[in-house]
Amino acid sequence: MIRINQLEQHLGDFSLCVPSAELLPGITLIVGANGAGKTTLLELLSTVRLPRKGQILYQQMSTADHLPLIRSQIGYVPSEIELYGEMSIYKLLSYLAELKGVIDPANVQRVIAEFQLAPLRRTKIKRLSQGQQRRVAVAQSMLAFPRFLFLDEPLNGLDTEERKRIIARLVSYAPGRVIAACVHELNEWEGVCDQVLWIEQGRIRFLGSGSSWRSNLPLSVWEGQAGRSQFESIPPSQLIHFRAEEDGFYVRIVADTPPVPGMLEASPTMEDAYFIRRVHGQMLAGN
Repeated sequence: MIRINQLEQHLGDFSLCVPSAELLPGITLIVGANGAGKTTLLELLSTVRLPRKGQILYQQMSTADHLPLIRSQIGYVPSEIELYGEMSIYKLLSYLAELKGVIDPANVQRVIAEFQLAPLRRTKIKRLSQGQQRRVAVAQSMLAFPRFLFLDEPLNGLDTEERKRIIARLVSYAPGRVIAACVHELNEWEGVCDQVLWIEQGRIRFLGSGSSWRSNLPLSVWEGQAGRSQFESIPPSQLIHFRAEEDGFYVRIVADTPPVPGMLEASPTMEDAYFIRRVHGQMLAGN
């Protein structure tokens, strides 16, 4: 478990303030708009930055007293990572394993196999695609079996199948460990995340389970057919998705009551919940 107490960090005009929060074992998704504070929070959790005020406790250990030990138990993938382009995958991972104090070379072979990098093991980093380099970046973070794993947009540059494999690998790795990942696409994590942390303007707006994230929403999700005139009367801010059809549109929208007769209430996805909480939650709060 990670416990945050009275955390404050000021960077120019931006301030991050977290009075109290707990990240439990499992996968926590960190969501929010660009500039909301997601990366700053992840940098603090990964000890890339140290708190100016307050503290973060890792299994009751503070960075003030146990920084080297805490760092030895952390794996980290920033949103942009510079890898040594002239090294092959195998040499790079072997080098990073040595820096992390991983003595057994079997661990290098392990992550190469787990991330389907074996056919490329002798290929230089500079010759890899963006997606392949991202797989190497995630692989290196797991060399030392870290207890705490922090990932900033870990799926960037990956195709659909690669994204599924990375998520599956993280799910299998999660028991007994704290994994926190900044993400933009929520629906692909449906059913596998343990917590959602929503941050806006440097403040935590929500922290709870994936099921509670989709519950107690201020508006409902509706979907069904709408004629052209009916479609034109729907405020754009309520539209989640629509597609044109021969006689009008098929729409998925948010509203307190069905805006078009015959529309059926739908179960909100994780993405729907974010849409409602962020856009419509702000609108309701402003009224």
